[in-house]
Amino acid sequence: MKTDQRLIDIDDENRHDDRPVEVPVFSIESSGTTADKTASESIGQHIKKLPYIISIVSALALSLCVAWILANRHWGQLIDTESSVSDKENIVRLRQDYRAVAKGTEMTSDSVFGVAFDMYSIEGLKASLEREFPDTTDGSLVLFMRSSDYHPDKSWIGDVVIDGVRHKDKEKNRAAYVAISQSGYPVIGISINDDVIGHVEKYGGHFFRQFVLLGNGELPSKFSLHGKVERAAIGRKEDGKLYYIMTRHRETMYDFADALREYGFMDAVYITGGNSYSFYRDKQGAAHVTDKVREKYSEYKDSTPPAPLLVFRNK
Repeated sequence: MKTDQRLIDIDDENRHDDRPVEVPVFSIESSGTTADKTASESIGQHIKKLPYIISIVSALALSLCVAWILANRHWGQLIDTESSVSDKENIVRLRQDYRAVAKGTEMTSDSVFGVAFDMYSIEGLKASLEREFPDTTDGSLVLFMRSSDYHPDKSWIGDVVIDGVRHKDKEKNRAAYVAISQSGYPVIGISINDDVIGHVEKYGGHFFRQFVLLGNGELPSKFSLHGKVERAAIGRKEDGKLYYIMTRHRETMYDFADALREYGFMDAVYITGGNSYSFYRDKQGAAHVTDKVREKYSEYKDSTPPAPLLVFRNK
């Protein structure tokens, strides 16, 4: 049987007639049941709803993010720096038995980048937060300084714990902290959670928050205080030892923090008030205080400090 070439060659350039090319159409009949069709229709409906489900989940996630940001909008240094010691490590230290073993402190003077400061070791001293102005004639008193700041109405800024009693504050812009066990062991750290404050609250310790100066040897991206005043800090070196540092002159927070980093400190918590309380007791038991500070003490001794004082004693 001879095959007609015109039915085979469908190339546009080689066609021999004007008849349209027939394109075969295949149809597949379903042998499924009504239940199969119903299930297929149900799946189709769910697929149609999928964009709406995704939109709802996305809106919910966005709402949670906004709520978290609003709840933490006051944290000025939000995980901007991290301490070289974690909260868990600090809690382990706060659980240890502790007693004062030092009779006093040693004062060292130095300068870095033109920032002059005096540095006092607080190793082996017992720390506490106290509401009253300490007696400078008391032989157990070694050092004392300001701790938290306060609002114009004299309420304290940031959460504070004294002897296990927590004083809450809505202000949340200070991520650094000083925590003290019931037995007087001090630690410093940086975090925005309540793990450490919850521990000292439960076990009768002390706690207050302040600004970050250094975290794991790094400066925060911004500082909340500006201008030049006398500065102070509680700092930790790489060996874990804590020191109280006061500048001799007015400095910016950045210059002070940068000098501490260059000097070898890993973490540093800002202490407000600068050299307001220039008092210390050396390891021979002798008290060191200037006449100018004595005059200042006479103004303070009969009044209650607006915020608790961080006090270090030898027993």
